[in-house]
Amino acid sequence: MERETGSRREAVRQAAALWVVRLDDPSCSAADRAAFEAWRDDSHEHEAAYEREAAAWARLERLRALRPGMERPDRDLLAERRPSVARTPWARGMAAAAAIALVVAGTMTFDGGAAYATAIGERRVVVLSDNSRIELNTDSKVVVRYRKGVREVKLIRGEAVFEAARDARPFVIKAAHAVMEADGSTEMAVRLRSDGAAVTVKRGAVDLDPAPTERKDDLRLTAGVTAIYSSAGSRSRAVSDSEIDRALAWRQGAIALNGQSLEQAVAEFNRYNRQQIRIADPSISGLRLAGYFQTTEPNSFVSAVTSAFPVRAAAGSDGAIRLTRRVVSEKTG
Repeated sequence: MERETGSRREAVRQAAALWVVRLDDPSCSAADRAAFEAWRDDSHEHEAAYEREAAAWARLERLRALRPGMERPDRDLLAERRPSVARTPWARGMAAAAAIALVVAGTMTFDGGAAYATAIGERRVVVLSDNSRIELNTDSKVVVRYRKGVREVKLIRGEAVFEAARDARPFVIKAAHAVMEADGSTEMAVRLRSDGAAVTVKRGAVDLDPAPTERKDDLRLTAGVTAIYSSAGSRSRAVSDSEIDRALAWRQGAIALNGQSLEQAVAEFNRYNRQQIRIADPSISGLRLAGYFQTTEPNSFVSAVTSAFPVRAAAGSDGAIRLTRRVVSEKTG
């Protein structure tokens, strides 16, 4: 019962955060404001949650006014309790409760190397023999081959963060059709895509060869740079620390949204859960969202969305959560 109350309270807070972002958007319509007022007036809890989130947003706006050079606060930074991802109350709780396997390299060896994998919704930390670390996200797999002259890791599926320890041997990561070599002590994230991968360097530097079988076209990626490569080519850009933190929020068991569409958010949630979310009405796919959500609580996410937007959720025949547009006359519940 206590857990259900906590989940409901978190869903209300997240809905309030979504309303703060939505009302601040220049495209917010009169119908949007009317829907917000109906949600706010539905209960004292809704009103109090909105006031807290709005006050936190206002504090961030005042900070921006005092520091003109500061970029507009990220829309998911809705409270002072989040100076960093790991300090949020739910992140601390999940960090304490998360069952992350700590494995020493070599315990699952076979002729082709040592393989490590995670199931859907699982995270796993692997410590290699040289103290390098690999943190696997949901439904991911790597194969590690350490030889005399090279330390090689291949990302077979999913996503992982690699922390390469200093060693005379190069630390090489293979993902899709690319080869990456870490320079010294490096921390980087690699996520496979449908045709290639995305690489983000958090610390150190990486030499990326996106197409080793073709002409030499290496990219030098330093800390704060992300690159996306595919068969069509590659591109890179600088990213802020907060953007990297959002991309790696899964390390604290979270999904961080900062203006992504409902379609993108649903795709992200479906990576972590066997219970899938389906958008049955394309007209709601483009709704923009912001906030931090627990990866393994799709129902809490859905509750926040249906509270803040004209969206209706229902169970499908396959057990999935179906999202459709809710007509204005319907009661949100």
